Amino acid sequence: MPMYDACIIGAGPSGLSTALSASMRGARVAVLEEHREIGFLNARCGGLVSERCIRNLKLNLKGEYILNRVSEAVVHSPSGSLLTIKLGGECFVLDRVSFEKTLASKALNNNAEIYTGVKVKKLKFYKSHVEVETTSRAFESRIAVDASGALSIFTPAVLGLKPSLRRPIPSAQTEAKVNGLNGDEVHVFLGRCIAPGFFGWIIPLNSNKARIGLACERGNPTLFLKNLLKKLNVEDVYNVVKWPIITGGPLPKTFNSRFLSVGDAAGQSKPTTGGGIFTGTLCGLIAGVAIARRSEEHLVEAPRSYEKTWRKLLEYEFKMQRLYRQIFRILDDETLDYTVSFLKSISWNSLKDFDHHSKTIEYPLRNIKTILGKPGMYPLISKIILKTIGNLLAYSSVE
Repeated sequence: MPMYDACIIGAGPSGLSTALSASMRGARVAVLEEHREIGFLNARCGGLVSERCIRNLKLNLKGEYILNRVSEAVVHSPSGSLLTIKLGGECFVLDRVSFEKTLASKALNNNAEIYTGVKVKKLKFYKSHVEVETTSRAFESRIAVDASGALSIFTPAVLGLKPSLRRPIPSAQTEAKVNGLNGDEVHVFLGRCIAPGFFGWIIPLNSNKARIGLACERGNPTLFLKNLLKKLNVEDVYNVVKWPIITGGPLPKTFNSRFLSVGDAAGQSKPTTGGGIFTGTLCGLIAGVAIARRSEEHLVEAPRSYEKTWRKLLEYEFKMQRLYRQIFRILDDETLDYTVSFLKSISWNSLKDFDHHSKTIEYPLRNIKTILGKPGMYPLISKIILKTIGNLLAYSSVE
């Protein structure tokens, strides 16, 4: 039986970026995918990423996996007020199937091995290696990597953590024909009647077709999605798909001496939006570097260096996004309306960084003196603060 430097569970973006990063540095890796084909169902992913994400993976910015390019977002407040903002640079709408097949092809070209239709059943840890039992055969490797997604059972079991720490919430999405669609704009819908505790979205694939979806902390996302589609007068709907998104931020620990957890399995998704392609692939690239440090003297240090490196790059961002998420999830519609009015009144019309939301949210706070100098700001900010405090007290009493 061959000894691999790593067996990677899951051939999504996080697993494939790990395989690519490790194999291009000379590591011998096997990717184990339970489905028979590479490629995630498009309907289960918004697929909106920044140019930075594509460049990190050294992919072509004109590849066939790019369906559309967008540069603005239109935020719809609960009362219907609109706020148009620039996304902080051009963003790309991905065809996930083509995207993942491209990553898989690059990994294969660097001598990674990919096995499809192979479901991992059990991990057995020994002093010198890990034995990975699957439905077809056993694999042996120096390190096992869990990149099996939001419903992973291996990370909680191996690291002794509760799956609920990832705070999964249900979402639903469909692809549909939409009349009069501006292909350059995504839309975000706020409100308890739209998506309680989260938001709805329209991500255009072209000028007449889009991904429309939402997530919610309470209730059935499919029913909320049907209401949103009705509100938008959308009738030409394809299949509706439900899946959990991760909003709790990264787990307290993502490694042990012969195990790494990457992507959604590790909670490495943005708490503010549930998006995980940028963060998951970045952490996958870092994991690949750790795997390539596979000599015995580095065996214990390599997994630790993985966690140390990704936390140095992303921990502050995750921490701040989790804080903003905790506040946002309890705001009522009136407070959300006040907030949108406030942002319009200060001419806030651009994200500072599509991937690092803290930079955008902190900008008004760092310029509070200038903002307070504008007419009518004190009453509006006072309303937002008082309503937010009231929401926090009401929510804490319910919980």
